[in-house]
Amino acid sequence: MKTRGYFHHFVTSFVLMCAAALTVKGFFLPEHTGLLLTDTGIVPAMYVEPIAFAIPLALGISALTAYLGITTLLPVVIGFGIHIALSGLALYQGLHFDCGCYLPGSVQSDVYSTLEPQFLIMLLVLLVSAALYYFNNLASHRPVTPAV
Repeated sequence: MKTRGYFHHFVTSFVLMCAAALTVKGFFLPEHTGLLLTDTGIVPAMYVEPIAFAIPLALGISALTAYLGITTLLPVVIGFGIHIALSGLALYQGLHFDCGCYLPGSVQSDVYSTLEPQFLIMLLVLLVSAALYYFNNLASHRPVTPAV
């Protein structure tokens, strides 16, 4: 992907590094994604582990292919959207409220205590990446003036 200027390069690097960080977190802590998938009830229990592995894998592959210029940023935006949808559904269901039933240091406590700030940060990253995708497509499609 070609960048046009320092600010464009900075924003592109920021989006791709956020995708890389989310991919690494997904590989090292797949139980966080699995817990959200299980507790929200989106996925049956037998499919939780493969999907919890596939989501960060797809995001990492799409970020790598966008970095190499093979594809656009649209798959990265979709990957961020999947993470946002999962966190947003958990927030909508009220899983982030502290009921006192999770032990400090447990997976549930770790995931649900940071769910709201993570959602807001990821929403900001999603908006920045969607704006970058729009800017990249807007710059490549210039209006053609008729030669009459």
